[in-house]
Amino acid sequence: MQTEEKKLTGYPSVDKPWSKYYSEEAINTEIPEKTMYQCIYDNNKDYMHNKALNYFGKRISYGELFKNIEKAAKAFQSIGVKKGDVVTIMSMHTPEVIYCIYALNRLGAVANMVYLTLSEQEIVKTVKNTESKALVVLNIALEKINNIRDELELTNVIVISPSDSMKMIMRIGYSLKSKQTKIDNRYLSYKEFIRKGKNRLVLQDEPFEKNIPAVIVYSSGSTGEAKGVMLSNYNLNAVAQQYKMSGMKFERATTYLNMLPPFVGFGISVGVHLPLFLGIEEIIWILPDAKKVSEAFYKYRPNHFVSGPVILDSLMEVTNVKMDFLVNFAGGGESISIEKEELVNNFLKNHGANVKYVTGYGMTELGATVCTGMNHAYKLGTIGIPLPSVNVKVVDVDSGNEVKINEIGELCFNAPNTMIGYYNNEQATNETIKEHSDGKRWLHTGDLGLIDEDGFIHFEGRIKRIYITKAADSVVYKLFPMRVEELFMNNAKVHLCGTIAVKDVDKINALVSFVSLHNKSDDVKQMISDLLGIARKELPEYSIPIKIIVLDEMPLTQSGKIDYKTLEKMV
Repeated sequence: MQTEEKKLTGYPSVDKPWSKYYSEEAINTEIPEKTMYQCIYDNNKDYMHNKALNYFGKRISYGELFKNIEKAAKAFQSIGVKKGDVVTIMSMHTPEVIYCIYALNRLGAVANMVYLTLSEQEIVKTVKNTESKALVVLNIALEKINNIRDELELTNVIVISPSDSMKMIMRIGYSLKSKQTKIDNRYLSYKEFIRKGKNRLVLQDEPFEKNIPAVIVYSSGSTGEAKGVMLSNYNLNAVAQQYKMSGMKFERATTYLNMLPPFVGFGISVGVHLPLFLGIEEIIWILPDAKKVSEAFYKYRPNHFVSGPVILDSLMEVTNVKMDFLVNFAGGGESISIEKEELVNNFLKNHGANVKYVTGYGMTELGATVCTGMNHAYKLGTIGIPLPSVNVKVVDVDSGNEVKINEIGELCFNAPNTMIGYYNNEQATNETIKEHSDGKRWLHTGDLGLIDEDGFIHFEGRIKRIYITKAADSVVYKLFPMRVEELFMNNAKVHLCGTIAVKDVDKINALVSFVSLHNKSDDVKQMISDLLGIARKELPEYSIPIKIIVLDEMPLTQSGKIDYKTLEKMV
């Protein structure tokens, strides 16, 4: 730990009060300047018999992983994919997707990871905009592809199935239970695709280049049109290396349960690359239903798990299981109340887990993560401390000047995992990443926060979700929807709350709150009355929602966050 005394300035980015939680070695760690593939190979070449993947009970060793990546690389090479080319991948998380990502990486090509829920025309748009040389698609989306096959103007469309890597008996069961869209001669099955590269004897890996994209992933689009985020090998290696040095005990041959799809930034960064970089066995889970995830959690008993609020509730329904297998239990995507965080921590303690539920923060543009709570560096109600190589400052929203400790402003990060930029969108890139007077590139998050004297970051809401309103006294005030959400989420009956601003009859901004309940049989009218009573007691008059709407299910984005655009359409 650092022991040298230094004169404090009061500015977090200078004083770095979080550095006391890291060793000098962690703070000065060097990010590997290698391709993603080179990193996972070099880190595991002496452990080829260790398990890399576990897919519905089929365990795949690191040796088998590298052989399958090589087969896929030769197959891509056989259809003409080369350095700088883009291949679009539209799939949930399967071993074949992992093989394809690292195979393209070996060739210096780019994996364009897109959501399965894209509309037909959105698929055409992203394939053409990126000039994709091929499309890898999960069979459940094949009906969409059939409708636009001619518009795609692609010679090679490769179809993968969730059953491709299953054990034989599970594969048969999947075929019997699942509705299969027939693969005609316009497509290649994954097996046919691999056979194309069978006779290629030489595979030449492309060397590392620091500032070229390795993957394109997309921002969630909850506040506007989704943008393609270009992440480099260096960006993704930076995330993994910093977690390695963080003190979070990511040890080789432990297990990590990953339920996040690879088209989500966190899914590919922390879900795919981090465990393989560290020699961990990744348990792949592609069934997103909360109860199914909970069943997988208690079946596989992973050492490391990242959850979300929806999954937490399902996990805590099981009360008769010991959880002493946990080494790291983290959450993100959507904030929870302090009361809920305490409830989860008590649940973990009462079930034998010697860990806390720690939350973090990140954006796709930051390789999905820049700060996190840790068992050895934890403060209730915060989003943790910056990773070892990350710096953070808080700037005044109006002046852009850095503010001091415990003052609220916009969170800005300088990190080795900051994206190269948005794909074909220089203007948006320059609006997000700005060079400050110190000569460094700082990413402006659009989020409000503060940094306390211990270096912990407190999330205070979105800047873009601050609205101006005029009260009865004609004074102009600011509306903070998150304040209402946090207040309502303190009610034990409320599951989720999303609050938006609308124009009232006088065309003045007012708030409307949507809530979903844990128990759908609760009296809705009484619930609304109770919440309004809380609001009148705790909030200034101008911040009281003019309407509260109870939903059976809260709409969520694919990354598990409340879908505010959908809520706005409901009003």
